[in-house]
Amino acid sequence: MENPFYISGLIPEEFFCDRDYETQWLVRTLQNKANVLLTSPRRMGKTQLIKHTYAQPSIKDIYYTFYVDIYPTTSINELVLFLSKEIYNVLVPKGKAVLDRFLSTIHSLSGSFGYNPITGFPSFDVKMGDIHSPQLTLEEIFNYLEHADKPCIFAIDEFQQISHYPEKNVEALLRSYIQGMNNCRFIYAGSNRHVLENMFNSAAKPFYNSAEQFYLDCIPKDIYTGFAIEQFRNSQRVLTPDAANLAYDLFEGHTYYVHNLLHNAFAYIDSNITVDKDEINRILDNTLQEKEHSFSSTLSQLNYQQKETLVAIAKEGNATGVTSVAFVKKHSLKSPSSVQYAISTLLESQLLTYENRGRIKIYRLADRFLEKWICRTY
Repeated sequence: MENPFYISGLIPEEFFCDRDYETQWLVRTLQNKANVLLTSPRRMGKTQLIKHTYAQPSIKDIYYTFYVDIYPTTSINELVLFLSKEIYNVLVPKGKAVLDRFLSTIHSLSGSFGYNPITGFPSFDVKMGDIHSPQLTLEEIFNYLEHADKPCIFAIDEFQQISHYPEKNVEALLRSYIQGMNNCRFIYAGSNRHVLENMFNSAAKPFYNSAEQFYLDCIPKDIYTGFAIEQFRNSQRVLTPDAANLAYDLFEGHTYYVHNLLHNAFAYIDSNITVDKDEINRILDNTLQEKEHSFSSTLSQLNYQQKETLVAIAKEGNATGVTSVAFVKKHSLKSPSSVQYAISTLLESQLLTYENRGRIKIYRLADRFLEKWICRTY
């Protein structure tokens, strides 16, 4: 029996929960030839939303759609590699004529991909060392997108990563290529909201005011719990309303974690057993126990000040005033300055995240399961 609570891969339409307004907004905005900045906390579902949008007939039947996550990249050379490989992989199934159009445009990499001379099959063998002129290859990539035989949509996830590249003026370079394009729309997505919004809202930045902005929040509780109960019912199983509410509340509606909990409940509880609040708590206990080794390893890589700061923020849930004397005393921390230094490191390693509410910064652990485990362990 198929588990309706997908936690990886593309979610089929029948198992996709809500996001109707968000999907319609994305479709309409892209059709109106505007670029999009899509931000959300990690694992809130933005990747699935993008792919769900791509699957809509008004997009799928008209556009070439590309998606690439550049979080692993650390240089403009890697960016070129990721972009070119994604275009290649999307176009291969479209047929030889479509692929040839792309191959004929990328002259700077012509010796590294194309067709295998023995088998005649398409072959992509580009390595980072093959990219000798990344700016030239980028120009060729954007030239292809602008002159492709169909309009294109290109989603670049974790777009804020370009701000960490050692090469100077990467933002300005990309903006110079993109700003004049008519045939390709871009979705700039990411979870580092404060960095991304600074890139697009600061008048001193190249991407200033160049995209329509959308913040992806939790699915409303009544919609999500109704969906969850229905999915169990469709499989002749029972998820009680109290259990559905508890699963949602444990993670404040954070999509991945609620979905993961219900995925495990569906997978590991016999179909003749009613899933009630006790079963949800048992599943959570098992999930945290399974992750204990990984979490212990993560904390073992932190120094003492970083670890005690992470534990303090985990216990707060939503932590404010983290460098105040009151916060330091409450959690028996060393000093405000040591907390400030620890937080900068934890943010850089993406163990922490934060959002601004007015002038107040609210810190939280990026991994809600890790947060639960720390609160139970420490």
